[in-house]
This record gives sequence, structure tokens and C-alpha cells, in this order.
Amino acid sequence: MILSVAQPARLANAGLFSPFPVELQTVVFCHLTSFQDVFSFASTCHQLRDVWLEGVTTIYRHVAKVSITCEPHARILLADQGGPAPKAAIRSASNVHQMIRNQSMVYRAITQFESDIVSKVRTGGLRAEEDYGPAIDGHPPYLTPTERRRFIRSYYQLWGLLELDNLRQQQSRLQSISLKQLLYLCEMSWLPNGMGPGEDVDSESGAAIYQQRVQARQALSKWILEHTESMYRRVHGQDMPLIGVMAIHEGYGDFLVMWDHWQNSLKEVVCGRRTKEPPYTMEMHWELWEDSPNEDV
Repeated sequence: MILSVAQPARLANAGLFSPFPVELQTVVFCHLTSFQDVFSFASTCHQLRDVWLEGVTTIYRHVAKVSITCEPHARILLADQGGPAPKAAIRSASNVHQMIRNQSMVYRAITQFESDIVSKVRTGGLRAEEDYGPAIDGHPPYLTPTERRRFIRSYYQLWGLLELDNLRQQQSRLQSISLKQLLYLCEMSWLPNGMGPGEDVDSESGAAIYQQRVQARQALSKWILEHTESMYRRVHGQDMPLIGVMAIHEGYGDFLVMWDHWQNSLKEVVCGRRTKEPPYTMEMHWELWEDSPNEDV
């Protein structure tokens, strides 16, 4: 059973939850569909606030399943921000609030990205109706569910890398990322809008922070690209193809590999290896794709 906060909140305001045991009140929390509902429900009375604060670990575990997309990557970012380790239990309401603030920032980035980039994506000669439906001419003006997950996961990953101020930690993190995901990450590092908080340019100090973050992201973007090219050479024994030139006709700006209509082409880039002797052909190593993280994570 999944609840909207409206009915439980009305019952709470009427004092009808008071006789119920804490365990039953916790069950009601666990059946809410978002943490905004959890926060609203907890704010209706002191008793429910206490239930939330004392039961945050259990409530988080249930509500996060339906409300936080790419939750494992959201947890890694939280750890990079000083929160608990990714596999540790969430025991503080402040940690949940931080995750929801992070999520809100990601969603605002998606809205901006859809306005600035997605609405202008081209599909070239590719059969886009197979990915977007016969009623849609080209790419829709919004991210599809699979594209949205790619965006969210990559945004969290890049933001986390920016939070790390230790070069060795950044190197270790990049080493753990698959070639496929590194290509997504390269594009995410080229986002025209801001990445994470601290980019208020209304004041002189805010402008300085903004410039620092932009410079840090530019340096990280260059490093991610170099690491990706190095990994490709290590895996395939040859230089990585110039993917960006294809974005002119099959994407928009610098963005190409995240689109649904380009996944088959991306699979050829990740898995294809050109033979070194004539007649030149492409050897496909599909395990390089299958070993990559699932889109639904």
C-alpha cells in the first residue's frame, strides 16, 4: 500500500494517531511516496516528529526505494559531503534533508538541461521512432526515463568527484568507473549550467566561489577525458574514435552519448576493436558493455 500524505496528515491534525503504538505510526511513514510527504507528516505534531526522528533508519530504507532515483550514487555523494559511508545506515534526519537538497539541485539541473539542450537534439538519419515512438518526430523535448537515469547518475558521480579535494581519491574513483560510464561522465562535465551549490554570483564573494568551481570542473573535465582516452587505449590498443564530431547531426552541442537513439552506436564504440591487419574489420567485445552498470541503478 502506498499513501499520499493528505489523509494521514488530516488524521494526525485531528489527534487520531495518538492512541496508536509507535510501530504502527512508523508503518504509516514507511508507506509514504516521497520525503517531502515524510517531512510534512512529521510536522503535523510533536508525537509524529519524534516518531520520524527516532525511526529515521527504517523510514529512510522504505521511502528511498520509491523516491530517490540512483540512490546508491546519491549515497556516495552524501559520503563525499561528510555523511555516513555509502553502505552504512542512515541514522540522522539531517542526512536525509541533505540528500533531498542534493536531489532538488539535480532536478533543477535537468529542467535547465531540457530547456537548453534536449529541446534541440537532432537524430540525424537514425530511426528515432524505435526509441521514442512513431508519433514523435525526432527526440522529444524532455529526457526519457532511461536518459533521465543516465543524467542523474552521472551528475551525482561528477558532483562527488568535485567534492573530493584529494587527487589520489579522485584517481581511485575514476579507476572504478567503466568505460561506458566514463563516456557519459565526459559529457556531463561539459554541462553549461552550474554543478552543485555555491555558485551564487550576486555578490563579489559569490562570484569568486563560482569561478573557483568552474575552474575546478574544467580541470576535472580535462582529466576525465584524458583518463577515458587512456583507458580506451589500454583496453583496445588503439586511439578512441572522435565521437564529438558526430554530435553535429545526431545530438546537440557536445552531447551525444546519453541519448537513447545513440546507445547502439555507443555500444560499438565501447565494444568495437578495429583489426590491425587488412582486411580491416571490427571485432566486437560485448563483455565490455555487459560489465557496465545497469541503466536502472
